[in-house]
Amino acid sequence: MTIPESMADVSPQWVEECVGWGKLKNINLVPMGEGVGMMSSMSIIELEWEDSKDMPSSLVLKLAAENDTNRAVSQQFNLYLKEVSYYKDLAPRTTARSPLVYASEIDEEHNFFLLMEDVSSYRMGSQVEGATLEECELCIDFLVNLHASFWNQLSDVEWLPNMSGSDNATNMALGCEAGWPQLQEIFGEFVPDNIEAMRERYLAAIPTLQAKLDQYPKTLIHGDFRMDNMLFGQAPEHDALLVVDFQGPLKGNGIHDVAYLLSHSAKTDVRREHERDLIERYANGLITAGIKDYSVEKAWNDYRVGVLYSWTVAVVIAGTMDPANDRGFAWMSKMVERNGLAINDLNCLDLLD
Repeated sequence: MTIPESMADVSPQWVEECVGWGKLKNINLVPMGEGVGMMSSMSIIELEWEDSKDMPSSLVLKLAAENDTNRAVSQQFNLYLKEVSYYKDLAPRTTARSPLVYASEIDEEHNFFLLMEDVSSYRMGSQVEGATLEECELCIDFLVNLHASFWNQLSDVEWLPNMSGSDNATNMALGCEAGWPQLQEIFGEFVPDNIEAMRERYLAAIPTLQAKLDQYPKTLIHGDFRMDNMLFGQAPEHDALLVVDFQGPLKGNGIHDVAYLLSHSAKTDVRREHERDLIERYANGLITAGIKDYSVEKAWNDYRVGVLYSWTVAVVIAGTMDPANDRGFAWMSKMVERNGLAINDLNCLDLLD
């Protein structure tokens, strides 16, 4: 199928070709709000059908980012290829809910599209405001479902990179080193002094942290499990939680997603008061799901490693991408601030020894 170069290239005929459902009278594209889809361009397509019976009134279209800086980062990390591949190959293997994809394509230049179910009636989480305890619990339960679905069952998925020893791992380490100066320049007021003082030791330790999060047992890691990618149900027919943006999936220890969520997105007071209970909820949820080789104690020890490694992700995001707007700056600064506090609360820098 033809891949639109921009939203301006989308026509009723193109939508008809993609879905094969019927005849469209007209379409109207409505760009999604500021701060949505930083690594992609996203619009709701309002649909007017010749015969509207049983037809959706809208869809969502996702294209490559228009921002050249963020698009280059997406291409470096193969984000678009991984997202298209996730929906084609892995989404059918789990009941952990993401939007239905009706059509997708990607080319050798990493131009791509996803034509998806419109779930804009759900409430999007806010990384700026931070996750409440109830939201954290819903997210942990989602991760139990997602991770249990793929527990030690990904050996056949060749396109999915490992947490360590892969091109993705190398790019993360290089991106952290290259991005740290911009992190300090733009977000330095949120970087704890003791973490800045350990910069060189931290950079040298990244491959070791990656290796610790890439040991048996392995599962599917979402890779960008933050509040802006969470959609919370608001109506009786809604699922409790949908998760979007599968551009950064990996093979490795699922605790990375848990640490990323709690250290980047959870309100700091919620994390401080409830993180041990939430780790127990995760490990015990896996046991209930039939996973017998991951104890609460191991989950807690791995969680501290995950919180420390999440700093690498924070530096790559805040240090190499363009915040683009005030909302982008707001959530990035909260991410850096919360992660730094979590590292110090849990004495994670001791792990560098």
